[in-house]
Amino acid sequence: MSERLVQALQEVKIGPAITLGSIVDKTQEESILIVCLIAILPFMQPIPIPGLSTILGFIVLLQGIGLIALDRPLLTKRMRDLTLSPEKFELIYKAAVKFCVFTSKISLFKHTFTKSKFIRIMSGITIVMAASFLALPLPIPFSNFIPAICIFFICTGLLEEDLMLVIFGHGIALTVVWMAVASFHLIQEKLLW
Repeated sequence: MSERLVQALQEVKIGPAITLGSIVDKTQEESILIVCLIAILPFMQPIPIPGLSTILGFIVLLQGIGLIALDRPLLTKRMRDLTLSPEKFELIYKAAVKFCVFTSKISLFKHTFTKSKFIRIMSGITIVMAASFLALPLPIPFSNFIPAICIFFICTGLLEEDLMLVIFGHGIALTVVWMAVASFHLIQEKLLW
């Protein structure tokens, strides 16, 4: 699957104008996942980026809704017309090639169940939850990284048709929700004490 991403990007490279819309059109059904992966790239490190996280978190949230309801990306006309310079596109292309090498190493449990509507809807719900958390302007270390890594595993699992990666992504999301609920109850207990 990720090899098709590199091939699609190579076709976009040949075209006259490189826009987000042209990337989405060439990558077709994988475009939701690719937009999510591109949007979370800045957060694949522990230092939070408050201003950027709100904008990119919202874009990922839209893609999660698109995965649940439409099975296609939700992009405004302005987002589709966003033009990338050849230099920026070259960086994205090189990152995609490295991504393919990396995902082929971690993707070990291929299963066609990842193509089922149920898995895609559940993944979309988890992406929406993680993107909502990502969009919060929290100045806490790892506050962007944890939802980004959750989205990364879900999108990579769906792209590579690897059920274990998808389950791992959902597991991270459940752990974060559990930790948030436990922290809330702990703070509430201390305040009432």
